[in-house]
Amino acid sequence: MAKYDQPKYTLILQDGPFELRSYQPFFTASVAENHLHGNQGFRTLFAYISGENEKQEKMAMTIPVINDGLNETMTMEFVLPLDYTEQTVPQPTLDKTEIKHYPEHIAAVYRFNGSATKHDLGEHQARLFEWIEGQGFQIVGSVRLARYNSPFSVPFLRHNELIFTVKR
Repeated sequence: MAKYDQPKYTLILQDGPFELRSYQPFFTASVAENHLHGNQGFRTLFAYISGENEKQEKMAMTIPVINDGLNETMTMEFVLPLDYTEQTVPQPTLDKTEIKHYPEHIAAVYRFNGSATKHDLGEHQARLFEWIEGQGFQIVGSVRLARYNSPFSVPFLRHNELIFTVKR
């Protein structure tokens, strides 16, 4: 995993599979996706990083691929290389693609291996929600699923995370 850019964070607390992290700002390219294992969003985002942007600039693959929302209105997002700023990030030329800015934030994370099925995600999300409450935090926004491996990876070797932005 070290060969790919990924959002930078400082670990504040680790408690088994749970972590509290302070993230530095980062950008994603985002598209609407109607299915957790859909590939239409992936194709659109891959076109964007392959040069379908105003600068016709190719970008390196990064990790993780993020799904924000995990419901009928979810998004699929590619993290953009970390050297981009608001002034330098290439704007999309495809109508469906948007640039999303994640400002500096605190996040509660549940790390798990395996496939990311709706049933398992519901159980993991309940565990994370309970842990967040126990730590005295409040959830801000929707849940995000971060996937670090190719869908062709052996399922039990896949690294995934559920993430909520939180505040005291």
